Amino acid sequence: GVQSLPLFGEDVLVSKRFDLIALVAVLLISSCGGTTAPPPETLVGTWSATSVELVSVANPAVRVDLVADLNATVTLVLAADNDFTLTVTYEGEEPGGPWGTNSEETGTWSSTDILTLQTSPTSEWQFEIELNGDALTLTEADTSFDFGGDGTLEDAKLSLNLTRAP
Repeated sequence: GVQSLPLFGEDVLVSKRFDLIALVAVLLISSCGGTTAPPPETLVGTWSATSVELVSVANPAVRVDLVADLNATVTLVLAADNDFTLTVTYEGEEPGGPWGTNSEETGTWSSTDILTLQTSPTSEWQFEIELNGDALTLTEADTSFDFGGDGTLEDAKLSLNLTRAP
């Protein structure tokens, strides 16, 4: 245990505890504001995916990484005029539909606290954004994916890790 002189030692321990509690409170208060999204102009450019992970909503243990598991090359272009192009290319595949074969999604993008990629008036992905230098992480967009390869789309969460292309 802790040994202290009567009263004086207790006062020191109480003071140190108070300092520690005050420090923790300041750190918690400063982190409560959440992270702010990067300015939209910092997102403009061509981004190459290092991972594109889809996670089943029904069973989070079921997941696939288009880059690591399926050898896909994924590129996201965010243009200054707010157009975007997301291209998914698999080795040896001909162009086709979303996710399962080569595909290209186009639309408009906007960024406030989230990054929204809108492919039509009724279809969009909304991502949480983290930009660290030339590394961009987009997480938790709602989408669907054929995890079983049987043509049945299942609800999924989509996350991308990207690096700015030179």
